[in-house]
Amino acid sequence: MAWTLLAMTLSSKAYLSIFGRYAQLMEVDPGLLLIEVIVVATMVAVALRANRMYTLWMAGFQIIALLAHFARELADQISPIAYVIMYVGPSYLQIITLGSGIWLHHKRVQRHGSYRSWRSSSPRSQAMPPTS
Repeated sequence: MAWTLLAMTLSSKAYLSIFGRYAQLMEVDPGLLLIEVIVVATMVAVALRANRMYTLWMAGFQIIALLAHFARELADQISPIAYVIMYVGPSYLQIITLGSGIWLHHKRVQRHGSYRSWRSSSPRSQAMPPTS
């Protein structure tokens, strides 16, 4: 998740430096929207497989940021400041969540010992033939 946040930050900065210095606040920028969609897909995939609760929160915050772009597109009356808060604000919450999650994980490992990082699906059950 940390690498995803870093990649999102760097790719957004690279995109804005190549295609325009400042993000447009009066309309949705398709490049930034594409970056958000890729980040949402990555975070949801990690959150569904990781054996950590904080990854679900991080993916949820990213979904909120993505929905800000759709809200901006659907409602022209949204103030530019509200739009920025809706799509930038969750990233600060993600950083706090990531830091807290890593710290709580460390505390849990100290208390209870190590546990698996990834969820694995349970083995397929053997179909029992009907008994009659």
